[in-house]
Amino acid sequence: MIGNTILFHRMKRDERYSNSNETEHEVKLQVMICTYGKEGIRRVAAGMHPRIPGVEYLVSWQTNDNTSLPPQLEREDFKIITSDTKGIAVNRNIALCHATAPVLLISDDDTDYTEENLNAVLKGFRDYPDADILTFRFESESVKKIYPESVCPLDSPPKGYFISSIEIAFRKDSVKGKVWFNEYFGVGALFRSGEEDIFIRDCLDSGMSGFFLPETIVRHDAPTTSTRDMRSPLRPMTKGAVFLRLHPRDWTLRMIAHAIREIPMWIKGEVPSPVSFCHNWIKGVATARRKHVFRKSAQPLNLGSHE
Repeated sequence: MIGNTILFHRMKRDERYSNSNETEHEVKLQVMICTYGKEGIRRVAAGMHPRIPGVEYLVSWQTNDNTSLPPQLEREDFKIITSDTKGIAVNRNIALCHATAPVLLISDDDTDYTEENLNAVLKGFRDYPDADILTFRFESESVKKIYPESVCPLDSPPKGYFISSIEIAFRKDSVKGKVWFNEYFGVGALFRSGEEDIFIRDCLDSGMSGFFLPETIVRHDAPTTSTRDMRSPLRPMTKGAVFLRLHPRDWTLRMIAHAIREIPMWIKGEVPSPVSFCHNWIKGVATARRKHVFRKSAQPLNLGSHE
């Protein structure tokens, strides 16, 4: 069991959020920023977070020391939650527990936003009133992703499209208390990534509807976890576990296809051999089965008293 999450800091609201203007300036969107440690909170402070009426930044900060809150974050539109916990999925679940706005956007500590970006998120939900989840695009100097050219449903995406966490937004009432981030996945967990894939699949399997919109909503120039781990055996191991959840009937064929596609990179010495790739993929499948990582639960494993 983990310790209690506490409200670390919240400045008083100014006139923009006064009771007389509650309808006009109520919080419509919360950007759920998850971070860890001293350097993480400094990255949050260094990011671009424009002041926008109706937008609040909800920071879930995993920390176990007395690090002071950077003065840049002492703003009326920032809400800081601290916890002595570990793991990005745990952190996202804590943020979800404290979220109150009707629309929630997943974020990390090294992202930059503009007013146009965040207004595009809100516009997306106005344009698609029946959507529970929307995914978008991010721009980056270090990562070049291929996106669909037009709107597409998340339950039948085009081949090659994959979702990054910072592209996901959803309606609070559709998700909160019904679907959680699987705490076996993501940085700081047994499997080092894939929490967003499992989350989206769990949402869709719960009957929610979702769409990809070709709108850019965030900038993220730092390398992603997947691009940093190309030679790690944990990469195919995680893929094995994720594909067991996403494609339980044909994960074996998909493993072989992935291994074949990586042969050119293996020849260049950029990734381990195809044999090693398949071995670790199967190891991930076996580990996921042995630990029952997809067992359904009413609440996350490590949430404890955070609700």
